[in-house]
Amino acid sequence: MGKSSHKRRAQAQRQIVDPDTLDSDSQQHTPEAIGRMIAGASYAAVGHGADTPLFNQFIRRLTQIELSVASAMRPTVLLSLDIQRRISALYEQGWQPADIAHAIKRQFTVRAWRLVIAFIAADARATDAVNRAPAAWLSQLEELHVVNVARDAIIGGRDQPLAVWARVEKLDPDEIISVAIQVNAQLLRLPVVSVLVTPPSAWGASNKGLPPTTPRASSSAPPSASAASSASGSAADIDAKALKLIRALLAKAEATTFPAEADSFTAKAQQMMTRYSIDAAVLASGAAGDKRASGIEQRRVHIDNPYADEKADFIAVLAHVNGARCVWSPSLGFATIIGFPVDLHLTDLLFTSLLLQATRASAEATANDRDLRTASFRRAFLIAFADRIGERLEATKKSAAAEAEAEYGSALLPILASRQVAVADAFAEAFPNVTFTQSRSLNAHGWHAGRAAGDRATIGTGEAITSG
Repeated sequence: MGKSSHKRRAQAQRQIVDPDTLDSDSQQHTPEAIGRMIAGASYAAVGHGADTPLFNQFIRRLTQIELSVASAMRPTVLLSLDIQRRISALYEQGWQPADIAHAIKRQFTVRAWRLVIAFIAADARATDAVNRAPAAWLSQLEELHVVNVARDAIIGGRDQPLAVWARVEKLDPDEIISVAIQVNAQLLRLPVVSVLVTPPSAWGASNKGLPPTTPRASSSAPPSASAASSASGSAADIDAKALKLIRALLAKAEATTFPAEADSFTAKAQQMMTRYSIDAAVLASGAAGDKRASGIEQRRVHIDNPYADEKADFIAVLAHVNGARCVWSPSLGFATIIGFPVDLHLTDLLFTSLLLQATRASAEATANDRDLRTASFRRAFLIAFADRIGERLEATKKSAAAEAEAEYGSALLPILASRQVAVADAFAEAFPNVTFTQSRSLNAHGWHAGRAAGDRATIGTGEAITSG
């Protein structure tokens, strides 16, 4: 770090707390002083103010105070209150439980992720989420194992979540404070985002009578791609019987070891999904009348490293094929897809499945050549794989649409065109300042291998690419 940069950082830091006073015992045990040190440590933990030596200095001093003052004045108590307040505020600023958990997990360790889960559980108890939260919110709490499947119990207890977590993790005080400061720092850096699910402040008195579970995009949520739905009923609006049949076909396509059989299951699943989307569009047009945009929703899909940008390109391709739009927020690690519920659900199903296909295909392509095991090869491979898959799905969609047009007649095309315009308008309204990235130079070997793998791919459910 240059002298001028270090000086600017030190000046910014002293606006929060003067590091020169850290070794002094005078006036360091008041809540205000401890709060300033927590703020200073959070500033030094991550982001533009990151300063490891200074961060460690704060942690040492806060640990000394932790071991020498009454329980109500301990830094861990004040930290716990700060984190809980911050999570509550983030909910009102558009963040959902799954979003917050993802933001921490992609930045820090699984241990830090478990800490924020403890705070999410504490907030769920405080807001009586089991009885008041929308179905989409409860579904996320269930996926995070904050509530059980029956949705009648929340993890944790009445103690402060930081204390509960620390006992389970069996950590020393300095480790407890260090992880908690890092989590607090990351939460402080999160910006305001669009509100997609009703936040706790606007919940009603009770949601009694809601079904205990809602359909999901896949049978098991992968570690690098999970969805935060935009509305409580979006998944439930899709016919459960149709989804069951589609998932069964996808599962058979993945399970079989015979390519011809897998292709047969795949083709049938694609045909069913596309036809179901068209039937849903026709049905909605009769119910909605002239309200073109009725039912359009947004959904966040969390994407982890490595190759997050390429995975985002992949889901954008799938969204486009299925009549939805997609925007990627790289700093936050999630893509937002916007469209009609059935099309968002279809995009989710394909994304989850095809990332596993890409993982396996990439491993096969590089198995016998060490020189190809590079990041540039894998990036090009994933982009090309997605490109070829998009072409295949587009062809299937056109075939299914032609069959549907023969049944519905000339009324179908205006309905589908109207939906496309409605989605485009909703996207432009929701994301008026979207910027488009320039095309990147790609590894030629990876591109051609990815195209070839896209030709061979089937559609099944499973995990996404998780390692470099």
